[in-house]
Amino acid sequence: MAKKPYGEHWKGLKGYRVIEGNDVYHHYFGGQDCDLPVCKLCGEKMHLIFCFDLKDERLSEIKTEKLNTLPLVSCLNCSMVWETQYFQLSNGGKSIQVISQENTEEWIQDEEDRLPVPLPKTNVKLIEMKAEDIPINEDNYDTAFDLFGSEYLCRILGAPLYNEVPEELECPICNQEMKYIATTTQDLGERELISVVDFQLGEMNIYFHLCKDCLVIKSHI
Repeated sequence: MAKKPYGEHWKGLKGYRVIEGNDVYHHYFGGQDCDLPVCKLCGEKMHLIFCFDLKDERLSEIKTEKLNTLPLVSCLNCSMVWETQYFQLSNGGKSIQVISQENTEEWIQDEEDRLPVPLPKTNVKLIEMKAEDIPINEDNYDTAFDLFGSEYLCRILGAPLYNEVPEELECPICNQEMKYIATTTQDLGERELISVVDFQLGEMNIYFHLCKDCLVIKSHI
C-alpha cells in the first residue's frame, strides 16, 4: 500500500526551516558562487536558489568526502522547472552539469515577470522546525502547508511535505533510491521572506533528492 504524504512515519524526522539571516556557517540564497549550467530554453545560466555549507553538523547526513557544499539549482524563468531534472555535482558541489531534463514545453516567463539572473545573494540560517511543520497527522499536514511560504521558503532534511509521495526516486546512474534533502517554495505572504528579491515562482513546491554515492541531484515539482 502506498504511503500517505502524512502520518506517524514522519515522526522523529525533525529538519530545519531556512530563513534569511546570518548563521555560523555559510548558507545563502542566490548569487553565482557555483559553476552553473546554461538553460537550453532561456539561454541564460540557471538559478542558484539556495546553497548550504556542509561543514554544518546539522547537515551531516548529506555530507560525503566528495561534497562540501549543497547547491539547489533550476531555471525558474521557464518550463524547465516543471518536469524532472537530474544534475551531476562535482568539484565538492561547486560545479553543476545537467544529466537529463524531461521538459517538453517551450514556455518562457514574460520579461517583466522574470526573476533576475543571478538571484541577488543574501545569507540564510537554519532553525529547527516547529512541531506543526512536521506532517505526523492530517491537521499538522494542512498547517504545515499553510506555514510553508508564509513564514519561510525552504525546508531542509526532516519530514518532506509532499502533495503525494513520489514513486520514482531511483538514481539514474546506480538505480539506488535517492534521499530527500530539501523543498523550496515561493514567497506567499507580504512579509518579504527574502528581502533582496520578490521571490515568485507560481504555485509550486520544488523538491530535491540526492544520491550521495553518485553526487546526483533530482529536482521535481
